[in-house]
Amino acid sequence: MSSKNAPAPQAGRSGAPGLVEYLLLGGISLAWGTSYMFTKIAVVEVPPLTLVMLRLILAATVTLGYVQLRGIPWPKRGEIRLFALVGLLSNAAPLCLIAVSVSYVDSSVTAITMSLVPLITVWLGIFAGTRPDLRSVIGIALGLVGVFILFGPDAFVSFGSGTRGLLAAVAAALIFSVSLFVSRRVRHIDASMVTAMSLTMAMVWSILFALVVDGLPRGVPQPAVLGAIVVLGLWNTAAASLMMFGLLARATPAFTSYNNQLVPGVAVVCGTLFLGEPLTLVSIIGVILVLIGVAISTVRTRPVVTPG
Repeated sequence: MSSKNAPAPQAGRSGAPGLVEYLLLGGISLAWGTSYMFTKIAVVEVPPLTLVMLRLILAATVTLGYVQLRGIPWPKRGEIRLFALVGLLSNAAPLCLIAVSVSYVDSSVTAITMSLVPLITVWLGIFAGTRPDLRSVIGIALGLVGVFILFGPDAFVSFGSGTRGLLAAVAAALIFSVSLFVSRRVRHIDASMVTAMSLTMAMVWSILFALVVDGLPRGVPQPAVLGAIVVLGLWNTAAASLMMFGLLARATPAFTSYNNQLVPGVAVVCGTLFLGEPLTLVSIIGVILVLIGVAISTVRTRPVVTPG
């Protein structure tokens, strides 16, 4: 029986995420947490939008080959426009903005700012008929204070590199939060096909962005940068997207967004150990405030119930 026609997953029925959901969540967190380090390595030689283009070309090629080998039915023609939107919101736009942010600030700082995704997701729930409670209000306030500490007051009063990095990271978090809701419109389609189609559409978007902003690529990067691009394409994008859409098919956007509580820890460790990024007391306080804010807003003692 194909996964498209398989019974609804147990997590969706009972509302309590199981082992598979938590393993997928952990895999996504590891993949995305290390992506900031590899992005920081690559943007030294490759312009941000060109980097995303190369990353998505690799990821789309691999995932399209995967669904072709599995013989998964292709989506209907009318669904292509929806995939174009999903690809833009879940991959092309946020990845471009993250690469831009990382080119201005430490990779760990961008990753920590992306921790705002669960907070933003809670507030976007207003449009789905869910009003934020007092916990959510307190949580987002703490998260914003943490971001303010991380970037420093100068980023909020000038338009220097810190401000550009901040704006790009916050915009990426906002767009990706929206994508968690939009992506649920294709959850009835096999997760592998959703991944392949969204990455393919994202690749098309990224090619347009890169050609307009960066122009044609110039020269061949150093081996270390090429290696980082390959890892970004295969592990940080293709594999991570397969896990993300697989999790979205089994759990709620809020549960999926919990990976942003784990990603900063992975990113901070990688940035400190491998990139020599400073780990100061101020940054530690900022991280703690952001994560406490996320936890207050999103962690509930009762199981998360998947609508429908």
